Amino acid sequence: MGAAERIAERIASIGLPGSSPDLIELDEVGSAIVPMLMNERILGVAARGIDQGALLGDEDVIGDVIAAHDEVMRQTMRIEVKAVEVSQLFDEAGIDHRILKGAALAHTMAVRPADRSFRDVDVLVGGDDIDQAVQVLTRAGSTRLQAELRAGYDARFGKSVTLKSGDIEVDIHRVLSPGPFGVWMKPKELFLLRQSVQLGGRGLPTLDPTSHLVHACYHVALGQVTPVLSNLRDIAMLAATDGIDFDRFDETITRWRGGAVIKRAVRLAQARLDAELPDELVRYVHAAVPASELEMIAPYLTNDSSGRFAALAPSTLKALPLADRPAYALAVGLQDGSDPVGRVRNMLGR
Repeated sequence: MGAAERIAERIASIGLPGSSPDLIELDEVGSAIVPMLMNERILGVAARGIDQGALLGDEDVIGDVIAAHDEVMRQTMRIEVKAVEVSQLFDEAGIDHRILKGAALAHTMAVRPADRSFRDVDVLVGGDDIDQAVQVLTRAGSTRLQAELRAGYDARFGKSVTLKSGDIEVDIHRVLSPGPFGVWMKPKELFLLRQSVQLGGRGLPTLDPTSHLVHACYHVALGQVTPVLSNLRDIAMLAATDGIDFDRFDETITRWRGGAVIKRAVRLAQARLDAELPDELVRYVHAAVPASELEMIAPYLTNDSSGRFAALAPSTLKALPLADRPAYALAVGLQDGSDPVGRVRNMLGR
């Protein structure tokens, strides 16, 4: 691990429950820390550390950090405006939705909104509404980045649809993760409790804190092989938030067959953050997990974004109910097998 990465992890731990970082000196790495902080999406935490006197460095380094943070905040505010626009369009169309991730977390669990930057708009809709949601945004000027694999795929099997409005991406989610763990989710449960986040003078619907914690863990464990520090901070911050119902958290993870997901997420947070996580999460590290769940984690662990879908396809098929497998096999377009049964057999044999 390089010096910049070590310092970034110390910065990411500022203000976390149970953390007690010493003064952090930036002179060792100089302005080379700025791209690291940007990639890890913790420029806001660094800026707060400077304000509080926890982060020290020469005038040029401190100036570079503040300038980079100001630029990121300008872009973040533009994305917030887009989140408000998307929510308003969905409200007018009668589409029930929940704002996810950065836009919601920055204004709920963060010490101050500037701590939590984000790069796009993420919004959850029901599977039955995803086609209409895409149409609403398309009519408003957004462009879909990838065509639907097959008619009906998005509503039945897709994780999300990505559209672009200007230079801002909008991800419309049906479930919180792709692959088998997405199949095992019960996404309708995420609409049972509704909270709101104030943005642009509007109350935007979002998840309750417990559901946000579930999502944060799934995003960390299944989103990337090495998650960014900002996403790891989300777990530590949310776990300490008032309103977390760990009994309901456990019940959700049991129903969603997600024990292996939480185990990986907590391990990653422990490895890179100086933070005290609650026993209710830490116990997942030591809990026994069914082999079937552990087996399903492996296909997610690739940094090859182009090969990720293909890696997940066989395990996704195995997780689907038997009645859905032929339609999924046809949609993903496997090379071998000229009929649905042949394609299913081919995929199951992989």
